[in-house]
Amino acid sequence: MQFTYVKAITIFARESTHVWLLFEQITIKLTPEFRVSFCDLLGGFKEEEEMKFLTTAKLNWFDDGCCDVKYLDIWNGTALSYQPGQPIDASWHVDSYELLLGTDEEGRLFRKAADLLMRYQFYPHDVLSHVSDFGLWNRWAQVGDRIVQRIHLFSLFGKPVVDVIAMNEVRQVITEPRRYGFTYVTVETHVEQGEWTACLEWDPDNQLRLAVHTISRPSPEEPARNYSFMRTLQKSAHQRGLQHFKQIALA
Repeated sequence: MQFTYVKAITIFARESTHVWLLFEQITIKLTPEFRVSFCDLLGGFKEEEEMKFLTTAKLNWFDDGCCDVKYLDIWNGTALSYQPGQPIDASWHVDSYELLLGTDEEGRLFRKAADLLMRYQFYPHDVLSHVSDFGLWNRWAQVGDRIVQRIHLFSLFGKPVVDVIAMNEVRQVITEPRRYGFTYVTVETHVEQGEWTACLEWDPDNQLRLAVHTISRPSPEEPARNYSFMRTLQKSAHQRGLQHFKQIALA
């Protein structure tokens, strides 16, 4: 059966291995092999390759990310799509932020914030979730570690509908007595190219500050019609991340 028109979609139950949907008065059970192929119901796309005219992003449907650790192995050998310090032109976005966390006389806040940052506890879970090499080993980020991001595009009733899966690699780590931070860069499976740097600094005047610097642009293969949406999502994620980090650091 093929649907060419859908007026409304309601998720009314979700089991560990099945998703149930209600299309008006028709109930359809999506078995695991079809969970990542919901687009079949909306337009007949049967292979991921056929989605590339819409986006080059790795889309994932109706998945809670419980098995995202597999991408650390699947994409382990994937090449980087950006090198720190490479020349950039006007097609790149450069964003810089500074967040004052407060006065820290004894270093207690500095130590807590450093632990959060070096474990990449930056973005709220409804923006993105992640798994990483350093997370698996329950340690701080190190050069060469890879991070799999699940970026949430759309959820319904608190359940994921469609996410983007992306990967980055840690290329620089700062571990100084009063400065901690790291830089990661994109790999070729990422829908964007660029780098993200976050650095926590405990100033001599005991002010604790977080600086975030990013350089990015959409992958050259990404359709230009998506650029505006991607940029809006990116800037929102930056702000949400800064707010979230300050909230959990000061909690």
